[in-house]
Amino acid sequence: MSEHVEAFREWVETIREDVETLEAIIDSESIAQDARQFAAAALNYLVTRMDLVPDWEESIGVLDDVMVIRICIEFASQRGLDAGLTDAKHIVAVGRLANESERIDEFLGAELGADLRKHVARLVDTSVRGRGVLTILENPEERQKLYEEVADDLKRMPAAPFTDPESLTVKFKSYLQHKLSK
Repeated sequence: MSEHVEAFREWVETIREDVETLEAIIDSESIAQDARQFAAAALNYLVTRMDLVPDWEESIGVLDDVMVIRICIEFASQRGLDAGLTDAKHIVAVGRLANESERIDEFLGAELGADLRKHVARLVDTSVRGRGVLTILENPEERQKLYEEVADDLKRMPAAPFTDPESLTVKFKSYLQHKLSK
């Protein structure tokens, strides 16, 4: 467990860089729309108050967010994301995020990992604050509002000390099992 928790700590530390990469994907019209939709869904998920684990839960409240980002990038990569990337910094970040998504199934197990992936796949059809992914892609003003909301949420993000890996694991998996079983 401790190796997973150490990786999750690193994921939390890179969340601002990851958000910047998602924004670059959304802004790039040279990237396939199907891929851009998953980037928009990931950012929309970050600002929803109905996410799988409440953001106020120390450490685990941000854990679902960083996992959703990685799964969305994995899904976007399966839909032509890589073909439209041109900035070396974002190419490296996308490769890192897609590779890190494998750790999610190692941590959660096959069944819970599959349930999380199903949930994430549906995020492209979810509106947050009346804003769906197509609105984000097509409306620069709504996109900018989302970017500002994400930046504000990141400023308020609670600490993620990950001090007790075993307790964190049990609590996080319990939240997911409860929320994904509905």
